[in-house]
Amino acid sequence: MFINKDTGRKIKASEVLKASLISILIGVVTQYLFSGTFHHPLSMHLWNAGYSLSIGLPLFGNGFIFDRFARRYINWIKHPFRSVIRTLGFHMVYSSVVIFTVNWFWMKVVLGQEWSNFLRMGRATIIAEYIIFVVVASIIYAISFFKAWKEEVVESEKIKREALALQYKVLQDQVNPHFLFNSLNILGSLIDLDTQKAKVFTRELSLFYRDVLQLKDRDIVPLKEEIAFVKRYIFLQQIRFGEALQVDFAANENLAGMLIPLSLQALVENAIKHNEISLANPLKIVIAVTDDHELIVENNLQPKSLYEETSGTGLQNLAGRYRFLTGKEVVITQDNGYFRVILPLIMMADQTPITQ
Repeated sequence: MFINKDTGRKIKASEVLKASLISILIGVVTQYLFSGTFHHPLSMHLWNAGYSLSIGLPLFGNGFIFDRFARRYINWIKHPFRSVIRTLGFHMVYSSVVIFTVNWFWMKVVLGQEWSNFLRMGRATIIAEYIIFVVVASIIYAISFFKAWKEEVVESEKIKREALALQYKVLQDQVNPHFLFNSLNILGSLIDLDTQKAKVFTRELSLFYRDVLQLKDRDIVPLKEEIAFVKRYIFLQQIRFGEALQVDFAANENLAGMLIPLSLQALVENAIKHNEISLANPLKIVIAVTDDHELIVENNLQPKSLYEETSGTGLQNLAGRYRFLTGKEVVITQDNGYFRVILPLIMMADQTPITQ
């Protein structure tokens, strides 16, 4: 058993044996079609078997090499036309290299013939080999397409389930007793201390819940809309923590990118949930956008002394949804006393990078 290191696919010895037998069989049939008889010297049969293996094994090896190429450059679902062009180009280059290299070796090195003689007399052989390559390659590419289509359907269903789970979790987090308890406590204190501020807090709290209910049913939202929502959330939290919670926005709200709704808020909430927040040790959160259209949420690390156990499924689900929508990974790092999450902005086909 062999293992293709690039794809992790196991190549069984039985597959190699089967490919070898088919190659020799094709060689025997081809020899008969050209000569009209099976009666040849043993040396010619051996030569034909070796030649057939030299052509046939690379032919079947095309599938394993194409796997590596497809993983990097082929996307049948998102870019079908580009994938067809790249596939045809790969096939023509690969087929030509194999056919001419093998024929040169057998004619020039093994038989000692002039290459020009083969080019003049062996055109039918080359044409036949190209036809065989096309047939086998077509089967390989058809399998690749249907495999990609099947994986896309499975991934799409998985993302839908994860989206529902994330939406439920975000909504659940916002209506949990702790959040309501803290909000009502703050409201009670403000009524006694500052009636006007209590009215503002009540309005912002009601608008916040209205936005949660509206956003949770949408697939993506503009960056500007998500930032406006998270600012309302931060306003409510800063009433509670005061100057102990510091949030710096360095993101251009007019950027044309989109986000999964409630994702930015979930990251800010995650920072507040897991870190100590006090005037002596304020929590500092930075929200920024890079030139590569990636949204960064970063905070200084000061974990709570009583660590709250979490499953981490929220970030995993979020990462899976962004991977599905953008083809890019959500980057999560923790170093030098900082925790950082980078979300790739979702760019629609008709969007320019920056709106004027």
